[in-house]
Amino acid sequence: MEESVFVAVSMGDGLLVRAPDAFVASALPLLAELLDLLEDGVVPRERKKRFWRAPTAEILMRQMFPDASGSSAEANAFWERHRDVLIDPKPAWRVRKRCAEPTPWLLGFDEVDDWLITFAQLRGLHLTWTRATTTSAVAYSGVQQALVTALEPRTATGWPAV
Repeated sequence: MEESVFVAVSMGDGLLVRAPDAFVASALPLLAELLDLLEDGVVPRERKKRFWRAPTAEILMRQMFPDASGSSAEANAFWERHRDVLIDPKPAWRVRKRCAEPTPWLLGFDEVDDWLITFAQLRGLHLTWTRATTTSAVAYSGVQQALVTALEPRTATGWPAV
């Protein structure tokens, strides 16, 4: 029987992760959209519907990270210092490659970092959409929580799985 939620458990040198087919099917186009933005500066289709209000790729990427989106000198300094790390597409490529494989996946500890980074990027991109809600962003955080809880079970909050 297939799992109905994203599940991660500690397993030797990493985490054993099971994801439902629906998770993988929805993650692949989102990862493609994220990679198009990070690598080629292609603004996702949802942001282009009203071309007179579509942000540039640079503005959209800054909006993904609230500390960088302000107009203050501090926000600009933050963006300049951390831009390369915040918009690095390599972790998203590795996650996309893994999602193309059948589950379960055995993720090494270094690969878990890629997943945490990528789902932070996806959540940030999602929250730039005008119709986004914090409730709809919980799914991205849920993946991160499952991974962190499997890495360090003492961090479990007792909240139900999403």
